[in-house]
Amino acid sequence: MKPLLYKIIALAAAFSMLFALTSCININKPDGLTTESGETDTEPTSETDGNETQSDEPDYNIVENQFINQINAYLNLAGSADFGGASFLIASPSTSLIDGEDKGLFLSELYEARNRDVEDKYNVVISTKKVDLNSMYDQLSAAKYTGEFYADSVMIPQYAVQRFAVSGLLLNMNSLPFLDLDSGFNIESAVNAGSGRSTVWAVAGWSTLDEDILTGVFFNKDLVKETGLEDPYKLAHDDRWTWDAFFEYTSAVSGLDGTDGEKIYSYGSQNAYISLADSVYFSEGNTFVSSGLGTTPVISVDAESSSHTFETFRKLYDDENKIQNSLDAIKIFADGGAMFLIDQLGTMKTIKNSKAVWGILPMPKKDVSQENYISLMPSDSMMIAVPNSNSGTEKAGRVISALNICSVGYLIDYYLTNAMYYYLRDNSSIENVEKICYSAVWDMAYTIGGYDSFIPNSTYFAVRDVFENGHDIQNYLDYYSSGANATLSRFFS
Repeated sequence: MKPLLYKIIALAAAFSMLFALTSCININKPDGLTTESGETDTEPTSETDGNETQSDEPDYNIVENQFINQINAYLNLAGSADFGGASFLIASPSTSLIDGEDKGLFLSELYEARNRDVEDKYNVVISTKKVDLNSMYDQLSAAKYTGEFYADSVMIPQYAVQRFAVSGLLLNMNSLPFLDLDSGFNIESAVNAGSGRSTVWAVAGWSTLDEDILTGVFFNKDLVKETGLEDPYKLAHDDRWTWDAFFEYTSAVSGLDGTDGEKIYSYGSQNAYISLADSVYFSEGNTFVSSGLGTTPVISVDAESSSHTFETFRKLYDDENKIQNSLDAIKIFADGGAMFLIDQLGTMKTIKNSKAVWGILPMPKKDVSQENYISLMPSDSMMIAVPNSNSGTEKAGRVISALNICSVGYLIDYYLTNAMYYYLRDNSSIENVEKICYSAVWDMAYTIGGYDSFIPNSTYFAVRDVFENGHDIQNYLDYYSSGANATLSRFFS
């Protein structure tokens, strides 16, 4: 789904899905906002670090928020049911995407409101059980043999799906009544990442989208100005932000007086570095696995179509021009020592008060002909599955659908609102973070990668080796792809 509104920030402290919200862009906090600490901020504030001035007059575009219309339409299509106040228990190693735990008061209130609408729709009570992944596996294994109820649903990292599925702990979600995976409220790649032939092991969607782990490009505004090049915000707005443009900026900053190799770019956190090759690969429109319900998944990595990406890799992996996997990369950028920082969006919380005056851009495109910016969800993103011991399939199908329906638009909207109040410094960053969120994609390689070495060796391991060592990916494909395709077919037989 493409962004519905590029300038959409809801200004409300109390949230209800039952009323349309007026959405704005406004750098100042509105009076009476509930802050992250739970206190009420009655004075409009702004964070400028002395580099920008904020007018007392609000600067925003008022638009009508259409999410409520979409949500109501989808809920009407989902039909009605009354489960008599029964519990709907969701077990997960992290309950933050269910009850807003660890997301701060502002966002946790939103998740609670979302859950209340689902509860009202079907007369259920949503509850959570936090349990580490290994304990969940052991407990589900015991429940499988005793026939005891464990949970109505589980939310687990994408990389763990294969382990649970192979052990017979997950129900084929395609058997759930009232789980309409073809409806517009689902994200196609999120459904496809766990689906093949007539089997659906797990699904992701709007209710499992964790915006903080999406990758973006932080940039130093002052260094960009010194180059004399065009404002990169304008490039992103005009869909001209490409890898060629990225390297044009890095070349320009290398020529500035007093700069050295550390002034160009860094790769941020360890998590961002591990999946950097994957993120770059997808940013240019490539995929690892072609998959979907009703089809047999196959490896989609192709050396010829990926050749431009491999050229990008060679430019990025230049030891003279970058900080490789530096533990200090974020600090270097925050202190003004690098033009770019490629990292997860959650890093904005770390550098919000940094010396550097920064903004955010999406991952660059391959070229201007590429339609959309693309943001890859990493392998630890969450997916929803149903335990094999759960006999309440109608309830599971309806509630999982409703969770996705009632998350459409609003979760991203409030994430942007929260980021605007506490972290972001300008309206263009807000617009770009929204683009990043709405360009999220999932891939099946992460869902089944741990099942058989053929899959990672013909997908993300191969791509990472090209990135780091410059090896020929065709050798990987010749040796592993046929075995990987056989594995994918067997997994969804």
